[in-house]
Amino acid sequence: MKGILADINVQGQVVLLGQLLEGDYWRELWSSLELSVFFFTDVGLPRSASDASVWQVCQEQALALITANRNDEAPDSLEAMIRERNTENCLPVFTLADPEEIRHSRDYADRVVARLLGYLLEIDRYRGVGRLYLP
Repeated sequence: MKGILADINVQGQVVLLGQLLEGDYWRELWSSLELSVFFFTDVGLPRSASDASVWQVCQEQALALITANRNDEAPDSLEAMIRERNTENCLPVFTLADPEEIRHSRDYADRVVARLLGYLLEIDRYRGVGRLYLP
């Protein structure tokens, strides 16, 4: 695994989470994972990328997606991609249960980071599960 990809709809939240990951409390653990945070521009995705394209890039580039609202409203939706293309080797999609709360509550953001790091520490256990919610 190379890192995590911030979905277009949660870039601000992922920036905040990244600040916590790089902060004094979590820095050593985050650094030990040797992962990076990526954004659409880093991986060549346009802002308007389809869910299918995002899913494919994540799997091809060994990135776990962090999202908030990729739904099942179309045949190429993220949820449809998970159901149709997910294998035991696929990285999970991390879905923020309450993305706005990250902006308003440091305690909540810390819980999201703790849960995320717990998953990342044992990422091979979570391959193929499809979707995991944070926190």
